[in-house]
Amino acid sequence: MVGGVETKARKLTNHFFAGPDYSVIHPGIFPHNADAAEMATLSEWLVFDHKSGWGTDEFEDTLPDNYEFPERWASIDDRYDARAIIEDQKKLLGWAEEKRIEVLKIGYRLGDVEIKKANSGGIIFDITVSNGTDGHSVPTGFDAERLVWLEVTVKDEEDNVVFQSGDLDPNGDLRDSHSAYVHNGELPLDKYLFSLQSKFLTRNVRGGEREQVLAVNYSNDPIPFVRPFTRSLMLTGQPAGARKHRKTLPPLTGRPARYKVNRGQLTGGKKYFLTYRLKSAAVPVNLVHTVAAVGFDYGMSEKEVAQNLVEGHQTIWQKQQVIELK
Repeated sequence: MVGGVETKARKLTNHFFAGPDYSVIHPGIFPHNADAAEMATLSEWLVFDHKSGWGTDEFEDTLPDNYEFPERWASIDDRYDARAIIEDQKKLLGWAEEKRIEVLKIGYRLGDVEIKKANSGGIIFDITVSNGTDGHSVPTGFDAERLVWLEVTVKDEEDNVVFQSGDLDPNGDLRDSHSAYVHNGELPLDKYLFSLQSKFLTRNVRGGEREQVLAVNYSNDPIPFVRPFTRSLMLTGQPAGARKHRKTLPPLTGRPARYKVNRGQLTGGKKYFLTYRLKSAAVPVNLVHTVAAVGFDYGMSEKEVAQNLVEGHQTIWQKQQVIELK
């Protein structure tokens, strides 16, 4: 409607461009929804507790008499109206997730397990991850923080976990060198971790390099280095005082990951059950911690952003294999 007059009927074209990222903010404010914007302000939507079930029969029918709501959501009718909008938003987000997984499935291929050894002395197997495209490497874009990894679990016949790689620490990080729990010696380093995340390497004062979480593409350093670059970093956008250890997969190539279950990890059974998943995340939780000092939009806390990131972890491919010892 333009000035109260209907426009001519015309074709609507979908310009949606699926990518690997996902929303971590309140569904009442994203995606943009005209009805939601008309019903409540951003600050009012942010206090609508959709995760607790506000506006659903299950929640409202068992509501204690002394339960207190923010003034904007004190009316049960408003809560039900808001819930209807939230459900419509979730449908849109679910549709976007389907398109996102379609893109990721095209970009990545997960091979079958190759058993190299399976006897009472242990199990050795390989899993190959491949780039399914012929156009560019994967991951692409923000590959220094993009997470794509293998989650591998081996269980015995009693459903006990005997081997695990690609699992998360309590913060939601992988058990790599950037995990606070690994760094503090509270959890072991995941030495079998297969991850396609590239990492920044920064120069140390007395030579050598180390990995560093960089939120921006440069490393602040007050100490000058007498090692001039041959080109302008301002023009190329490369990190000053740092370089990137690229772990991406070039077009139409693959990389195998080898896993070993030692004799001592076996529990005496003849059958073991392997589940392996290729997973994707927008960014690691440790990056959230690095940028937390400047604060987050919409009044979100560091913990809330981290939790939403972990909840959004995506499984691109999942396979299972029964391993019988000889």
